[in-house]
Amino acid sequence: MERHTVAQNAVMNMGDKMKFCPKCGSTNIEWVLPQDWSKWECRNCGYIGPLIIEDGKMAEEIRKEYLKKQKEI
Repeated sequence: MERHTVAQNAVMNMGDKMKFCPKCGSTNIEWVLPQDWSKWECRNCGYIGPLIIEDGKMAEEIRKEYLKKQKEI
């Protein structure tokens, strides 16, 4: 199975804007409640808030930094 970076996955899915967590860069982010579209929750790092990232390159950098910090802990 071919592995892709977060940014590559975003480019492949250009028809749908990918949503990324602003804390860890994961795509595993969903609305907390569909009725409350202003709150997002990341299933990877636990982030809850109104901000999301739609820039795959920025998300890739966030992901690298997040994983680097996790290794240091």
